Amino acid sequence: MLWEDLKPLARPEPGTVHMGVMKLEREKCTKCGLCIQNCLFRVWETDDDGFPRQKEEYECFSCYNCMVACPRGAISIVDSYHVDEGFYATQPHPLPFKLPLPTRDAKGDPDEWTAIERAVFQRRSVRNFKDRPVPDTLIRRVLEAGRFAPSAGNCQPWKFIVVTNKALIDEMNQAAYNVLNMVYMMYKNDGLVQNLLPLYEANPDPGLFDPRIMLGGVGAVARKDLPVFLNGPVVILLLGDMRAVSGPDLNIGVCGQNMNLVANSLGIRACWVGFAKAINAVPPLMEKLGVRDPWKICASIVLGYPKFKQDGVVPREYRPVTWFRGGVEGPEVEE
Repeated sequence: MLWEDLKPLARPEPGTVHMGVMKLEREKCTKCGLCIQNCLFRVWETDDDGFPRQKEEYECFSCYNCMVACPRGAISIVDSYHVDEGFYATQPHPLPFKLPLPTRDAKGDPDEWTAIERAVFQRRSVRNFKDRPVPDTLIRRVLEAGRFAPSAGNCQPWKFIVVTNKALIDEMNQAAYNVLNMVYMMYKNDGLVQNLLPLYEANPDPGLFDPRIMLGGVGAVARKDLPVFLNGPVVILLLGDMRAVSGPDLNIGVCGQNMNLVANSLGIRACWVGFAKAINAVPPLMEKLGVRDPWKICASIVLGYPKFKQDGVVPREYRPVTWFRGGVEGPEVEE
């Protein structure tokens, strides 16, 4: 593989990547600072008058965490993250963002959300936790939700490691930081970026180089704005069997979503942390955790009690659905 093959991924054309833009209505703002706390990339800062404002240079991938945390509805969307051209171009750009479509029953009449729909639509990734332990009894219920998830071929290719020992969580956090910081330093340096070629060849996943991940997520970790494990009291490592039918990632995704939703139902909250995979590159820590082939860390879930309200419904990207209905010639594409 040559650098020319990786360059479109690692070096988007200047001016083509547009970060999200949010607007603050100062007349509604109480200067509570929850939008600043709830921004995972630390996009916001305080101006001379004590109001939040977006920084001059920042990364925002339109998660709208700042919007759901605001108790006064003072934050709105101006523009969503989008890329004009190149490998990561959004199509179309920017994509329209919509709230959940109106709910209808089987007859097409207006209806209410079911409890499960409400849980799905209102679920958000929570990253700010109270300094309060989660009882083992509740953790076990979250684990059971994962254990009973569907899997390809009923292979059930998951195994869980639960860490509540703060010293070990700190060690895991530092190990993941060391790996991610090294990757970020190479990515940002024009002289070193080509050293990422072997990393990509070993795992040819173009999503690893998406600007939202490299500039946003990995960058926030490297700047120490974002602790990998979010200072949460519980970290559940989701291990996948590399021999799994259809591969481990799809199965772990289904398993982990079960766990997320059940955690919310129990009054605790959860956040996916994919950066836990960086620990796979740290053999001494893998040995300490007891992770051996054919098992690998595929993801992790951080659990805890939320420090403040961080869930709620926000707009999401909307791509038209293509329908092939009986009695209709050809496809019908929604507008």
